[in-house]
Amino acid sequence: MLRTRLLTAVFLAPLILAIVVLGEPWLSLLIGIVGFLALVEVVALLDAAGYQPPQVLTIVAGMALLAAGLVSANTENVGGLLTTLLTNLDAPGLVAATLIAAILLMGGAAFTRSDPRDGFVTWAMSSFGVAYVGLLLPAIVLVAHLAPSGGSAGTAVGILGLGSGIAWALTLVLVVWGYDIGAYLTGRAIGRRHMLEHISPSKTLEGLVGGLVLSTIAAGIGAALIGLEAWQPLVMGPLVGLSAQVGDLAESMLKRAAGRKESGFLIPGHGGILDRIDSFLFAAPILAGYAILVAGRTV
Repeated sequence: MLRTRLLTAVFLAPLILAIVVLGEPWLSLLIGIVGFLALVEVVALLDAAGYQPPQVLTIVAGMALLAAGLVSANTENVGGLLTTLLTNLDAPGLVAATLIAAILLMGGAAFTRSDPRDGFVTWAMSSFGVAYVGLLLPAIVLVAHLAPSGGSAGTAVGILGLGSGIAWALTLVLVVWGYDIGAYLTGRAIGRRHMLEHISPSKTLEGLVGGLVLSTIAAGIGAALIGLEAWQPLVMGPLVGLSAQVGDLAESMLKRAAGRKESGFLIPGHGGILDRIDSFLFAAPILAGYAILVAGRTV
């Protein structure tokens, strides 16, 4: 199992890093494909948990919300009708309007359930599925468009002179992977005290500490790539690392509710797509918020 995980990681890691460095439109295309596959897995998990979401409608609504997020992050690259929508609603407004429409649509679909209590649960859980992927996943692209004040995502920053967006996106990947690797290796080596055994039996407090240490080191590398002050990795690393852990636990809770060990079987040794992006779903919005509110970046 470990050998399969390593072989898959050796193949996928360079591919992901290459797409991050290439930037748009390849990054948004990757996120769009990943988002579709993740929505399929979320719908399957919700169905297995007994919530009976309207499957096709949930996936379509989730993809519409995902597309709104991707368009909002790529405002400089869109035209035609999309430009009109962005002008009338502005970027956050487009996402908000799409989310509202999706929630209303899910509510209408829930009317078909004979028991109002079942209908309410279906409405709530299908709306969750739409937002879980469609609202959170585009934050990865948002991170890749972060820019210094007065500059653009292509402005050269840090010790390597990378574009600002590339540097921030690489930092996101490094910190999340750093946390995952640190937590996995430390937990396997010295993990004794379970953290939340009813959600994820394998997670330990020792693994948490190991993950935070390595995520902070990774944040130090990211800070050098971005050109941040030396103190910032001490905040950014643990903050994003903890967010990654919460994202992992949130998906584990969904899998436990569905009685599944993995979200799917698409990636050998790693489970499904959702198993690979769960940490990013929480870490990307947190890093974007940190960059804007603390590090003084803009989008």
